[in-house]
Amino acid sequence: MAAPNATRPATLLADAVDALARRERTLWAAVAVTYVLDVALTAYGLSLGFEEANPVARATMLAVGPLPAMVGLKTVVVGIAVVFTRYAPPGGRPLIPLAVATPWAVASVSNSLLIFG
Repeated sequence: MAAPNATRPATLLADAVDALARRERTLWAAVAVTYVLDVALTAYGLSLGFEEANPVARATMLAVGPLPAMVGLKTVVVGIAVVFTRYAPPGGRPLIPLAVATPWAVASVSNSLLIFG
């Protein structure tokens, strides 16, 4: 009987990270698209009378206004992500824009469903 291939899961993970690395620019484009979508849909939802669910964003919106708060908070997140990308090991770099774009994409889908669904 042959021994199980213990390296197969590690190979699958490495292959997935390599595939992401080849698409790092696409992931940063996804950050830009989800940034705009989330801000636009949130602004539209707020204009319809919806309330911001994120307590930090809500407090910031009360302090400086909705649009400056959303743009400012998201710009800070992108700035931190760019800094982390500079210091991250090459294999981890594509995970950073993925981690930024994913919640913004989820928020955009959620906002779309609330507004249009």
